[in-house]
Amino acid sequence: MATLQTLNVTLLEPRLKHPTVFKYFDALAAGENFVIENDHDPKPLYYELLAERGNIFTWDYMEKGPEWFVVQIAKNPAEESHDIQTLDVTQLEPRMKHPTVFKYFDALSAGEAFVIENDHDPKPLYYELLAERGNIFTWEYLEQGPEWFKVKIAKNPDENTPQKGSIPEKDVKKAALLKEKGVTFGCSDSGPKFPDNKDYDEWELGMLADYIVATHHQYIKDNAESLNGLAIKVAEHHGENNHELHRVATSTHHFLQDLLNHITNEEEVLFPVIRQLLSKKDNPSEVISYEAGTLDHPIRILLKEHEIAGEDLNFLRRITNNFAPPKNACKSFTYLYEKLKEFESDLYLHLRIENDYLFPRALKLDKEIAATHS
Repeated sequence: MATLQTLNVTLLEPRLKHPTVFKYFDALAAGENFVIENDHDPKPLYYELLAERGNIFTWDYMEKGPEWFVVQIAKNPAEESHDIQTLDVTQLEPRMKHPTVFKYFDALSAGEAFVIENDHDPKPLYYELLAERGNIFTWEYLEQGPEWFKVKIAKNPDENTPQKGSIPEKDVKKAALLKEKGVTFGCSDSGPKFPDNKDYDEWELGMLADYIVATHHQYIKDNAESLNGLAIKVAEHHGENNHELHRVATSTHHFLQDLLNHITNEEEVLFPVIRQLLSKKDNPSEVISYEAGTLDHPIRILLKEHEIAGEDLNFLRRITNNFAPPKNACKSFTYLYEKLKEFESDLYLHLRIENDYLFPRALKLDKEIAATHS
């Protein structure tokens, strides 16, 4: 039996480490494997390999720290390569998610398809793909939540032939309008690019709700876990000399949990009701699942939660001296306060759009439907 080829990554210059592993991997025949050894977890390499080569390999830890990591990397057998390719988006860093999906899509030939898997509805990606590539694909949900979403994305063999999962004309127009207004939907550590337009009240109500989900809600989902982990890490390392960090970590955890619950309520309760109202307005015979004229109660609750979120942020500002780290703070300490400040900025804009535009217009529409169809 042939000896398994082993690459000790610690012996390589830093700039040569990942390229050398890629060279080893590309030299494998289907079904072959090799082993890498490193003095820290090589998970960043896993993400890069997934982004650059796709889901055509297995990654098995043979030894997992704390001082030494050994990983066996195998190229999938040839018989598996004929299956439709599947990309688990949750395994990618936030900044790599949309670019990697675009790379998969651009590599398709006409008529080919691949599947993406995600832990939330990837609808923002749908609009970005539509805005950037146009109506040249189909989008078919194979599984639609609540915990797991699978979507089959296919490149059209013939743009004039209707396909299952083909794009509605209204979505084509919506994507074009969002692109025109400067909206970007990518998952990024630096947050969504949100143009501070003054014409939100001119946006169609359903589009405004979609926009909030695609940018601000998505930003919270992409950053909450890492921000919480960062606060805990900094408190563990520097809390002995900076006692406020333990309060920062605890307060950040509760603040983020409340915020995630809040946006879940909006996405699962309020926003579906708004879409029902819009459908009812367009089609009076449409049956809605709630009593028209009662939307003020859930919105009052959401407004109160907005106030609480603002109070939480004010508290974090007070105990962090307005997010100003001490002069001798390390990079992680400084980065935590920068991220908290960024998170605050995005959230205040998010809440302003809902408080000043989305909620008042939803209440007005609710009253109109109640008066017309009572």
